[in-house]
Amino acid sequence: MRDISLSSLSAIYILDDSDERNFELLIALLSLDRTLPIVASLFNENLAPHIRAANPNVRILNPARIAAPAFIAALDTPLSRTLRYAPASVSHAPEPTLRDGLILRLIGAFLLLIVSAVTFFHYAEGLSWLDAVYFVVVTVATVGYGDISLRDSSATTKLAGIALILASTVFIWTIFSLTIDAIIKRRVQLALGRKRYTHSGHVIVCGLGRLGYFIAEGLLDRGERVVIVEQNESSSSLDGLRRRGADVYVGDARLPRVLRDVGVTRAKALYSVIANDFTNLEIGLNARSIDPAVRLVLRLFDQTMSQRLRENLDIQLTFSMSAIADEPLLDAIPLPG
Repeated sequence: MRDISLSSLSAIYILDDSDERNFELLIALLSLDRTLPIVASLFNENLAPHIRAANPNVRILNPARIAAPAFIAALDTPLSRTLRYAPASVSHAPEPTLRDGLILRLIGAFLLLIVSAVTFFHYAEGLSWLDAVYFVVVTVATVGYGDISLRDSSATTKLAGIALILASTVFIWTIFSLTIDAIIKRRVQLALGRKRYTHSGHVIVCGLGRLGYFIAEGLLDRGERVVIVEQNESSSSLDGLRRRGADVYVGDARLPRVLRDVGVTRAKALYSVIANDFTNLEIGLNARSIDPAVRLVLRLFDQTMSQRLRENLDIQLTFSMSAIADEPLLDAIPLPG
């Protein structure tokens, strides 16, 4: 920085995507010249008041906050719902269920053990079929009434009785443990928002990052019903938006099952604003395969790609946060001439 003649500059813009780099560069510049007008991009707005208080020549702007209104306004943009091509179908992933395959196999093996034991004791001890069933059930349940006993039976029969007790204990506790585990996991998923929503006329926001938060907040301010799809269940923004009335689904929006769970066929629009062009495109096209009429609003960094998507895939509502924010950032400091 000392090799640059800072006194000859009208202003400095710090516009890296990383808040940490922008902040480090800002502090370095202020240590060299505290009078130079500086515009810095920071997504973490908590630092802005402290920086402005320390130096009034610094302006801090949040590109996500600047760009969010343009994305929200896309909800009212007139749009043709007629596609020039038929969307490809997407694969149907199996629905999650409590009927775990291992549990079913264990139950089947346990029933086979009981049937085999009933048959064995019927012939080995001369018990009637009903008495044999009664004896096996009592033994498996470890009740031990003692009205039917193997005390005077052969060694083979006693060994069979011991094997029945040990095997049935293992089966019962294993099946019980797996069933309870499945139930608890399901309840945790419901508590986190992994459930099927039945809303209609709602807006789906995929990705609660820097931009997604402000879009969701703006949609809630408009009175829209919002369902957020976010993979990171520990996101610090989720609880705040939940308290404001947003519904949250923790999952991968690229999966058709997730899109169906959040009601894409009944939604007013689907926003995909994850910080990855390809992921947003995949989510949008999967949503269109499920409902060709759904309004798609996608975040894309590449403006050339946006134009190609309009021409070839009829995706008309694509926006770049950087492109929207660049003019307000430029106008933050009046430059001479």
